[in-house]
Parts: sequence; structure tokens; C-alpha cells
Amino acid sequence: MHSPSMSQIASPSAGSPPWARGRLRVQLGAVLAFSVALLALAALPVLWAIAPWLPPALLASAAVLALPVAWWARQRARAAVWPWAKCALALYGLAGVLIAAPIYYLGLVTALKPPIQPQVVLTNGSRTLTFQGMMHVGTDAFYRSVVYDAGKALMEGAVIYYEGVLPDPRADAWLSEYLGTGADLARAYEQLASTCGLVFQASYFAPLEIDKQLHPERHVAADVSSLALQREFDRLLATDMTFLEAMQDREASRSVPAIGNQQLAAFVAWQRRGNERQQAIAGTVCRGMLTLLLRPRSAKARPRDPFDAVTIDYRNRQLVQRLLADPHDKIFLTYGSAHLPGVYALLKQDDARWRVESVKWMRSVAPPEHLNGKLDLEP
Repeated sequence: MHSPSMSQIASPSAGSPPWARGRLRVQLGAVLAFSVALLALAALPVLWAIAPWLPPALLASAAVLALPVAWWARQRARAAVWPWAKCALALYGLAGVLIAAPIYYLGLVTALKPPIQPQVVLTNGSRTLTFQGMMHVGTDAFYRSVVYDAGKALMEGAVIYYEGVLPDPRADAWLSEYLGTGADLARAYEQLASTCGLVFQASYFAPLEIDKQLHPERHVAADVSSLALQREFDRLLATDMTFLEAMQDREASRSVPAIGNQQLAAFVAWQRRGNERQQAIAGTVCRGMLTLLLRPRSAKARPRDPFDAVTIDYRNRQLVQRLLADPHDKIFLTYGSAHLPGVYALLKQDDARWRVESVKWMRSVAPPEHLNGKLDLEP
């Protein structure tokens, strides 16, 4: 009795009749075409929002690129029109998916893994420090919550420490150059907030400013000046060879052309003159990129900028010195969360009793409320 060969066992379709294999190819092709068609339909609203002329322009380009397929079909003595049409539609669908997929991804990553900021209560038994992680741009709800918590802390007798490098005309230009922020940092943050559909933090602290005018002793500008940063930078260059070499490498890498202020300015200008749909697309892209940039990473995974020795480590040391010298037993700090690990470590070096009493996480990036769950019942 004849036994099947190894190739027949490995491939069940090897012994199938030609008509069965042909039907399988047709079925797989239909599934693939249906999938591409669904994805192309899903991409159409994004393409239309970017520019109404984009879908027909993509279709026309696909029709031109499919002409070699028509020529190939003609050479094989087959009808040229149907292969050309199938190829044009497939190219159009794939192009639409490739354009829309990153935008859908950026919207999805913001919804599923949004940036969050910690509010950490530290205590050593006799003193309490509430460290509120901050962002320069964020959601309306985030800043309302921060202002509420800060106001509550004031009512309980706390003082508020504010992050923010103090300006000094002798070093402001130097700091802007090294940070790459430009001369008007507040204006840059306002533009970023507008593009992302978020808000700039300064516009939400009016209630605290009123209290500051009435009780200035309860509001502390706790950061160092730009001149102090420059002097620390110069000191490290003169005394720390590792820092010197790292900064030289940093400057060399900065000379490589990259997406910079001109491209960002062009994107912001396009968003500002666009219609409502284009502004929504730009906001989705902006929030998604912000989410990816702020995605939590372990200390080992985070690439350390050599300039962190000045902007993070030095400022942490100065902040902790000020905290330890402050006689108040309750302090509410509004600082970037990148400072928290270093500040906590320095506090424990001074007093091992410091511990984390509680942690609260607050979402800081989300679509604007008018795009996120609001129901308009007006006719």
C-alpha cells in the first residue's frame, strides 16, 4: 500500500487538487482585500481632516503607480483594466493606512498610557513635605486639582515652594542657549499648550497669586538663579574632567542637524491657520508626542544628559538645604517630578527617618473636554 511522502505530510495542501488550492487563494485574497478596505475606510476621516484634497490626490497617485501593472497584464495577454484597478485601489488603501496609522497610534497611546504626575507626601515624624509633580502644560482638570490641594495646604498652615529658575540678566541668555528654549520660554509653553489642546500652568495660579499678595511669607520662590547655575557649570568644567568630556560630547552631538525650532514653528503655524478638524489632528499628534516623551522609564533606561548635573543635581542640593533650614513643619512643593528621587535621597542622607507616607497619581495630558465625553443636548 502506498504511503504519503514527507512533503505531503508537511504540507496538507500538497495533495489537494488544483481547484481547491485556487479556491484557498481566492479566499485568502478576499480576506486580505476586505481587511485593507476596512483599514482604508478607517483612515479616510483622518485623511479628510488633514486636507480635503488628500484622498483624491492619493487615489490619483495610486492610479499612476498602478500603470506598470496594467502594462504587465497586457503583455501576458490578459485584460489590463481590472488588474490596474485592483492595484490602484490596493495602493490607495495602503497609503491611507500608512498616513493615518501613526495618528491613531498617538491618540491611542495618550488614552491608554497618559502622562501622570505624582503627589507624594514625605514625613520624618515631625515634619511633612508634600511634593506635587508638575508640568508646564497640562489639562484643565490637573491644574484645578493642584491649585485646590495647594490652597488646602495653605489653610492647614503650610508654605508653598515654587520651582522656577530665577532670572538674572547676566546669565539668562547662556541658560537659554544650553537648554535650547529660546528667549521667551513662557511664550513657547503657551504655543505648545495651544497646539496640544492643553493649557499653560501660569493661567491657573491666579488664586494663589492673590494669596501671595496678601501673605507673601507663605509663598517661596525656592529655586536658584540662572547666574548660580552658570557658576556651578563653570565650577564643574574646571574641577570635573568627566563632566568636561561629557559636555564636549554633548556639544558635538548637538551639531548634527535634527528637527528643530523651524520645523516646530512650521507645525504650529499650520495648526493655527487650520480648520477645526486640522487643529484636532494637530492636537492629537502633539499630545501623543508629549505622552511618548514623558513616558515613565527606569533610571537605568533614561538617557542622562550631562547638563543634568547642573539643572537637576545642583538644584536638588540647593532645594534640600533650603528645606532643612526652613522652620515650618508643613511645606507644599510644586516641582518637576524628575527632582523627586534626588530630593528624597538627600533628605534620607540627613535623616534616615524620612519615608513616603502616601502617593497620589494625577493625569496631566488628555484630549480637551469638548472632545472627550461631553454631550451636547442643545438643538
